[in-house]
Amino acid sequence: MTSATTTQARDIGDGIHRIPVPVADLPVGDTQVYALESPRGVILVDVGWNDDNSWAALQAGLAAAGLSVTDVEGVVVTHFHPDHVGLTGRIREASGCWVGMHEADFGHLEVMVSDRDRRAEEAALLRLAGAPEAEVDAVFAFDGTPPGRPEVLPDRKLAADEIIPLAGRSLRTVFTPGHTAGHACFLIEDHGVLFSGDHVLATTTPHVGEFDFPLPKRDALGEYLESLRAVSGLPVRRTLPAHRQEIDDLGARAAALIAHHDRRLDDLYDSFGDEELTMWEATSRMTWYRPWDETPTHGKRMALSEGSAHVRQLIERGRVRRIPGTEPARFARIEAEVGV
Repeated sequence: MTSATTTQARDIGDGIHRIPVPVADLPVGDTQVYALESPRGVILVDVGWNDDNSWAALQAGLAAAGLSVTDVEGVVVTHFHPDHVGLTGRIREASGCWVGMHEADFGHLEVMVSDRDRRAEEAALLRLAGAPEAEVDAVFAFDGTPPGRPEVLPDRKLAADEIIPLAGRSLRTVFTPGHTAGHACFLIEDHGVLFSGDHVLATTTPHVGEFDFPLPKRDALGEYLESLRAVSGLPVRRTLPAHRQEIDDLGARAAALIAHHDRRLDDLYDSFGDEELTMWEATSRMTWYRPWDETPTHGKRMALSEGSAHVRQLIERGRVRRIPGTEPARFARIEAEVGV
């Protein structure tokens, strides 16, 4: 299946209606919303970005399936990012539906919905990572509401292996932390269909990492790799991600993503050489979509969170260590012992 097939709402078989909902200013393009018949209407998997264009696209897609927003019984969201959870407030207001998400993402979403000014905290964290002052100052240049964010919190916390009834079948919650702490996929076991959210995408490597410096408390990359191995063993014949095209072979794609991160870990380890690097310096030596000096400020912050996840995983593997007493914190590689 090619990406061209994702351009319009339609029935894609297995009792699933797919509705592409546009996402403004993000390279992922559309969020693929999936509608499934339920005992009292319809369940939606993810809902897209919170703006008027997205709202209109969701309503039009439901209408193409002979449905209305008022038919929505419930919404399950794979994770807290705004291109997945943004429209939940409008849908709940129109239908009175429940909205469910894994509880490990609730705290992150509470921060997103809050109007609290966090710029001073973000600037302090960037300094702990060794960011240049020009990058720190750029934090204060932004003065506005992040685009696409939701207006309300989910009202149902989903646990691993929780069952959501559908019409004549059910969805099982599959906990897959990594991309976020509470990312979840949803499995129709009777049909072997997995809604993979951002956990596994067909052509894109999902972002893994948190804005937590100098060293993240959570081993996000380790969790992600473990979750990829776990979904590889599921009895799945179709994998439907939240962005772009369907995945033909889940096991092969998961293996490719694991191999990709193993290569990145090796490259990052080699890039240390004999030097002690800040998190910012280590991240700048990694390979990104464009040269580091040409990467915009927001892109560098995203890269920094992913770079920190890779450094943390190298520490977990005993290949890198944190240098005591350094501020900003510095890290160095541990030379492998050579056997006699």
